[in-house]
Amino acid sequence: MIERVRNVEGHFAGWQQVESHVENNTVQDRCERCAPTPPTLAWVKNSKNKIVAVEDSLQAGEYERRLKGRPAPFVTQLKFDQADSIGTLRIGINIPSLLHRAISRLPNIEGNGRVQKAPTLSWRLNTEFSPAAQIHHPKFTLLSNKKDKEHKQPPHFKLPLRVEQLRSLEWMIKQESSDVEPFTEEEISEAVISSLSWRAEGCVQREVFVRGGVLADQVGYGKTAITLALIDCTQKAIGKEAAKRDEIFGKVITKATLIIVPPHLTRQWGSEVKKFTGASAFETIVVSTMSDWNKQTIESITEADVVIIASNLLKSEAYMDSLSALSAAGDLPKTAGRYMETCLDQIGEGLKKQVERLRTKGTAAVLKEIEAARRRGMWTVLLRHLRSPPTLLLRARGCPSRLRSEETAEGQELS
Repeated sequence: MIERVRNVEGHFAGWQQVESHVENNTVQDRCERCAPTPPTLAWVKNSKNKIVAVEDSLQAGEYERRLKGRPAPFVTQLKFDQADSIGTLRIGINIPSLLHRAISRLPNIEGNGRVQKAPTLSWRLNTEFSPAAQIHHPKFTLLSNKKDKEHKQPPHFKLPLRVEQLRSLEWMIKQESSDVEPFTEEEISEAVISSLSWRAEGCVQREVFVRGGVLADQVGYGKTAITLALIDCTQKAIGKEAAKRDEIFGKVITKATLIIVPPHLTRQWGSEVKKFTGASAFETIVVSTMSDWNKQTIESITEADVVIIASNLLKSEAYMDSLSALSAAGDLPKTAGRYMETCLDQIGEGLKKQVERLRTKGTAAVLKEIEAARRRGMWTVLLRHLRSPPTLLLRARGCPSRLRSEETAEGQELS
């Protein structure tokens, strides 16, 4: 019976535009009926003393029920008229459900100005769909800049750039401009009826403004010189932009360009800055060790033009400990993984609060919060091991020297 509608005539094979009801894909735009929010993860230690992710059981149960009860992409209706002995079969597409699923997969971006207009929604129906055994993608090739415009020589450069370097510089400056061509994010949700060879697709596209790019010139081409030329050519514009910007919650605005390099190249980059621009053109800070970093202040970073830092420092245990202590948001694990990413998110939120505390209440309030977090950490360690002898805990952890009694039960108040 359905063979007659296997190939639907019409224009459904092309993308059909749908009026968008989404502003910029915030949390409020998510349709919980079609795309329920997954349960949150908690991190606990198992019997082997290993930290593992565990879903909230109540949230997980509700999430599974919502997944099973969400609207189906295809709707089938059958009607039989007894008087005429005629049956009617209708197959419909739930386009909003497909689009809501696609929207939910876009990264959530709020309040940073990168998304300046509503996403584009569309759908299509392929009535001759056959799954491919293997998908062949075109070979990735780098674009050539031979026909690009040449930029003029940087204002403070002591050594002139070559013609091909000036072409790369022109492209980099364009990528850093406020009117750069946006990057289009795309998500597609699909549903298939195999017996009909139908595939319905809901597509959401969103333009995101991202400055920058990847300079992929070959080794020895002079990428260091071109990068320094970019800083030189945009120095005044960036300084004016930083001066005009309003305060951002939890952040300190600086005009400095951060350069992260392998540890053996930090000094070399510092000397390259002087070689190409002279000793006084840029205020440059070179950070090779944690000792170098501890010497810096908010003023030194905000007044700098270039900050060069060794990549291994940002992964060092000393830097991680300093980061977690300043954030007053807990310790960081020693190994990478999903738990580390979760903890880094918490550290990031803690740092934002500390910056605002410094801005509104001063240094004393920041130090007080750090000390409070340290004490909370001590009590957490103590409560975690309450079944051990109290005297052993006090010697091992250096915690307060008075417990209510040796019979203190887990969960009771401690003096």
